[in-house]
Amino acid sequence: MLNDTARKWIGLWLLAGCLMVFFQVIVGGVTRLTESGLSITEWKPVKGIVPPLNEAEWQAEFALYQQVTQFKTLNQTMTLQEFKWIYFWEYFHRFWARFMGFVFIIPFSFFLYKKWFTRDLMLKTIPLFVWGGVIGIYGWIMVSNGLKGMYVPPIHLSIHLVLALSLFAYLVWLTTYVFRSNAAFAVKESVYLKRVLSLIVGLLMVQLFLGGIVSGMKAGLAANTWPDINGEWIPAVMWTEQPNMAGFTAYNAQDYWGRILIQFLHRSTAYVLVALVLFFFVKAIGMSDDRVVKNSVRLLPVSVLLQAVIGIVTVMNCTGHIPVFYGVLHQAGAMVLIANSVFILFHLRSNPTTASV
Repeated sequence: MLNDTARKWIGLWLLAGCLMVFFQVIVGGVTRLTESGLSITEWKPVKGIVPPLNEAEWQAEFALYQQVTQFKTLNQTMTLQEFKWIYFWEYFHRFWARFMGFVFIIPFSFFLYKKWFTRDLMLKTIPLFVWGGVIGIYGWIMVSNGLKGMYVPPIHLSIHLVLALSLFAYLVWLTTYVFRSNAAFAVKESVYLKRVLSLIVGLLMVQLFLGGIVSGMKAGLAANTWPDINGEWIPAVMWTEQPNMAGFTAYNAQDYWGRILIQFLHRSTAYVLVALVLFFFVKAIGMSDDRVVKNSVRLLPVSVLLQAVIGIVTVMNCTGHIPVFYGVLHQAGAMVLIANSVFILFHLRSNPTTASV
């Protein structure tokens, strides 16, 4: 069992990890929506820590970007100063990933030295490092595929996003495990509630995958109306046009069928999620007298409704371009919803009389 000192510092370390991953996903959203992701054309895990420091180095980086399809097709008139702006976001996204590596590894090594980990907690912590490494490697696979065309392929972008969000969800669960496993909370046993919330979390991950593709395909530009989709509740184009999945693997501004289909699926899943969350809230409101658990249950319908509203505002502002502020806010709302759902699910699945760390 962890002593109080170990529990405090390991918990704070994991909480810092949650916040850092949250921030990294936000920066990734800005990088994507400002079309900055292909500005760095090489993967240099060590040397890449240092950005260009003088005019010659900036010109060299700009020359590399001028060789990619995105520049040749869309940004032929881009100046060096404009390039520095998109370079900043991709550089900062990569820098923060490296910084997170140090924040995870150094305290972890210290905790090992102090022998603060229980065997159980150690086994639960190690996957964080493997997971982070996979995300980093897949990030470069995503960029390298994007360098072959104008944009990062939507499917790669979505997989990268879901990998990051699933890491965030696991971090939230692990942080809750450390801080709350010895708390004196009581939760009414309910297999039914566990199943409903597990379904919500699973459907939420599907929705996030769909949302990543919506973003990668710039699907909001194909239909920026709500509650209808360009005047139709169920767009006829989904069966009147020839299905073509090419837009999912390579960005295609002319792919109207794919953009409408993915928007319809994303919106439909959102409606189902809202209904499920509201249903769960009604059934779960009395599941515990613990103040923290009760407040988390109360927050759940607020967070899902707010997320739905932000999504509506985002799509209705997709006029000529995807609105960066609303798009990033929508992504942040998704992470709040994930964290809240996982936090409640931990308490539903835990038995405070036997759980110990």
